[in-house]
Amino acid sequence: MVAAADLCPEAEVAVTALLDEESLADAGLWADQIRGNPSWRYAAPWHYVNVADDAPIESASGGERGDVLQAIARFRGELTDEQLSGGQRAEALRFLVHFVADLHQPLHVGRAADRGGNRIAVTLNGKRSNLHQLWDGQALLRADRVEKDYRVADQARAIRELMGPDAGVNRAISGQAPELAPELAWARESQQLRPLVYAGVPPPGSAAFEPDAAYLATAREITLARLSLAAMRLAGILNAAWCSSPEVP
Repeated sequence: MVAAADLCPEAEVAVTALLDEESLADAGLWADQIRGNPSWRYAAPWHYVNVADDAPIESASGGERGDVLQAIARFRGELTDEQLSGGQRAEALRFLVHFVADLHQPLHVGRAADRGGNRIAVTLNGKRSNLHQLWDGQALLRADRVEKDYRVADQARAIRELMGPDAGVNRAISGQAPELAPELAWARESQQLRPLVYAGVPPPGSAAFEPDAAYLATAREITLARLSLAAMRLAGILNAAWCSSPEVP
């Protein structure tokens, strides 16, 4: 997990204690691992939020079922709530790690009509998939490692070097607006990336989209840039919670 390298000593100690030495990277997988468990079905809407292309991000809402914006706000508060048990705060941390990353994946701030790209078929390397799965990034990250002959640790270091608003595709989004809560500003960035995400993509129900090399290169650049921002911002949240002199991006 790229964010772990930017934690202050106090935050590192607190995270290690809550997770019982489980890594942030492993903790971030948990929210997906429980999705097949019927007892956690109610948490499914927390992974995304739907908003129309031209709608203000402030109008995005999952309603009573919740959404990724509500989840981040909730679990950020629970993280340091001393009235909660250590287990509850560890659960909040696991959710928070995952949802900050989700919010930076453009199709987790999606169009309801195509279910965040899930209803758009994609063929990649002869295999059937969908647009959402493509942008979730595992195939793109694997391709990046192969092309650059990276190990996972090498790739993590390279992603960390991309951090900052002036890195690559991050220049194409307006950044955090002072009038918005941080999670709303980050969601707006994802919404602003839609012209690139949907460039040349057919509507739902069409023949499977076969992304060309140019599209995949753009998708990879965006994915790496968004992961870098997500890591920087997660570290900022954790440092704000526990550091004596936090720096919050």
